[in-house]
Amino acid sequence: MNFIRIVGVLLLITAIVLQVTLEHDAVDFVSGILVGSGLIFAITGRFRSRKKQVI
Repeated sequence: MNFIRIVGVLLLITAIVLQVTLEHDAVDFVSGILVGSGLIFAITGRFRSRKKQVI
């Protein structure tokens, strides 16, 4: 696994732990952001898309 995918999995785990342990509206918002970004990083494995080379 590359570094970005590991970060994505760590973000997912952090979001789940926050959601289970804390009860507050702001925590729900932050947890949702962490889950979204964690899924994107875990699936794609990179920050930005590669540029297509025009021939």
